Amino acid sequence: MTAGAVLTIIGGSLQLAGLAVAGFGVRRTRLEYGQERLGTWGQAKDRIFQPLPPVTGTATMVISADAAGAAFNATVVAAPAPDATAAEREQFLLERVIWLQAEAGRLRESVAHEGRERRTAVDRLRGTMNERADQLRRGIDSAMADGLAQEALGLWLAAVGAVLAIIGAAV
Repeated sequence: MTAGAVLTIIGGSLQLAGLAVAGFGVRRTRLEYGQERLGTWGQAKDRIFQPLPPVTGTATMVISADAAGAAFNATVVAAPAPDATAAEREQFLLERVIWLQAEAGRLRESVAHEGRERRTAVDRLRGTMNERADQLRRGIDSAMADGLAQEALGLWLAAVGAVLAIIGAAV
C-alpha cells in the first residue's frame, strides 16, 4: 500500500469521524435546547386532536363564627346619659374624636408596617429570582458551549481529514 493510499484512508476516516462528532454535538445541543420538531404524524396529530380548553370552576368558602370573631376587634361605644348637659355631651364627643384619631393613627402605622414588610418580602423574592435566573442562564450557556465545542472539534477533524485525503490523492 502506497503512502498516498494510506493518507487517503486516514483522511477519509478522519472526515467520517469528524462529521460523526459534529453530528453528535448538534444533536446534543438540539436535545437540550431545541424545540421538538414535529414530523408528519406530529403535525397531523396537532391539527386533528386539538387540546381541550381548561376547565374552570368556582369554590365557596364558609367561615365559622369562631374564625370570624378572631379576625375582628369590636369596641363598644356608650352614649352619654339621656339627661346629660351640653358640656357633658361635648366632652363625650371630644373624647370620641380623640379616640378615633388615635385609632386612625394606629391603623395608619399598621398599614405602613405591613407595606414595609411586603416591600421587603418582594425585594427578597426579586433578588432570589434574579439569582436563580442568572444561575440558569450560566448553566445554559455552559451546556451550549459544550455542544458547540464538540461540533467545532468534529468540523476540525473533518477539515484535517479532507486535507490528508487531498494530499493522499496528490501523492
